[in-house]
Amino acid sequence: MESLQRGARWIAIPIVVVGVAVGVWYIASRSKASTAAEPAANSSRESHADASAVTVEVVHPETGGISRACEQPGTVEPFESADLYAKVSGYLVEQSIEVDGKMVPVDIGTPVKAGQVLAKIAVPEYQKEVLRDEAKLRDAKAKVRQMEAHKRGAIAEFRAADASIKLAKAQVKAKTAYRQYREKQLTRVKALVAEKALDAKLEDEQEDFYQSALENENAAQEQVNTSTEKAAAAKEKIAQAQADIDEATADVGVAEAILDHSRVLLEYTSITSPYDGVVTKRNFFPGKHGRTSVEGRFGDFIKSAEHGGIVPLFTVERIDVMRVVVQVPDRDVPYITTNSKAVVEIDALPGERFGADGNLTVSRFAKSEDKTTRTMKTEIDVDNKDGKLTSGMYGKVTINLTSGAKGAIRIPSVALVGKAGNGKGDVHVVRNGKVEVAHVTYDTDNGVHAEVLSGLKTTDQVIVRSSVPVEAGMNVTVLSAGH
Repeated sequence: MESLQRGARWIAIPIVVVGVAVGVWYIASRSKASTAAEPAANSSRESHADASAVTVEVVHPETGGISRACEQPGTVEPFESADLYAKVSGYLVEQSIEVDGKMVPVDIGTPVKAGQVLAKIAVPEYQKEVLRDEAKLRDAKAKVRQMEAHKRGAIAEFRAADASIKLAKAQVKAKTAYRQYREKQLTRVKALVAEKALDAKLEDEQEDFYQSALENENAAQEQVNTSTEKAAAAKEKIAQAQADIDEATADVGVAEAILDHSRVLLEYTSITSPYDGVVTKRNFFPGKHGRTSVEGRFGDFIKSAEHGGIVPLFTVERIDVMRVVVQVPDRDVPYITTNSKAVVEIDALPGERFGADGNLTVSRFAKSEDKTTRTMKTEIDVDNKDGKLTSGMYGKVTINLTSGAKGAIRIPSVALVGKAGNGKGDVHVVRNGKVEVAHVTYDTDNGVHAEVLSGLKTTDQVIVRSSVPVEAGMNVTVLSAGH
């Protein structure tokens, strides 16, 4: 038995050796075959790669530069808005306007005109004060007329005195001439009496005549003095009368000022619209059916703004023109001018583009940025005669800031590669079926288009997309071309 087992072991050893040898030979032969096949496969792939060039998509540059624009949200606001408060305290007795001969209540949405009375407040004491001050003014004016009459009387007295002076002076001349005549007669008679040619009684008679003429002359002179004094007194009366007139006139001015003040207070009882517009808020109600009691005490009591009235009666907004308010960011502020064109698109009015015909421009801007948001308030006035816009609407506002550079062309931003700064960059183009690198100068790159100033022509084929990264000198196949 043991001999049989030893014989079997000797038979198995050669079989194992042969099997190992066959395995080694098989592995070696497979390795050689694989090594020999690798160059052939590589050669096949290289041959296949050479057979097909890289595929690229190209576009032609477009004529014209890139305009700088600012696109921001905008809010519609009324062109003017006013809160109407009461200047005086009292009861609201009327709140209506006349439309086509009928009284219509004033409420939100009511269109109003400039100067139109919207409401009235009852303050009876102001009405009484106006009546009192009107009477005082009439009295002051009557005093002026009275003083003017006194002046006219003084002037008449002066004229009469002046006429008396002239008459008295004429009489003086006559009396003086008569006195001179009598003096000559007396001298002549005295000479004749001395010569005994006439009786002495005649001398006494002529002496009486002379003395009488002398007295008459003195009386005439005295009349001149009296008339002169009367004229002087009349002048004083004229001056006094003028002073009285001036005083009375000043009193009239004071009375007029007081009356104006009273009338202003009374006018404060009427609340008027400052401009054409529409009522957007109403906070109080008048007396029932617009009627008042004897004391005028129906309706809400209105406190004046000076005495704690913090709620306005109305808010009136002007809406024929609206302000579209835009907050322009800091980067665009240097380019804003009042000539900047704008287009307004309101979310609530789809398809409506205000300013699309180029008739809208920036109306005004703050020239100062908000320190928190670093934006500048900018306003665009939009005509609203058709009433499409209402306060509070919002939308998108596009403001054209600058035009593109003259003579520039545009390419997609993705085509601009190898940016070197200072406006320098590279663009891959296809020329004669091969890739070339064009060195360009560009200005604006907004992420969609780049504005090229030099280095390209509109006939160039600019690579915008490729199947694999491209390099100068590579053969390429143009897949499509367009603008």
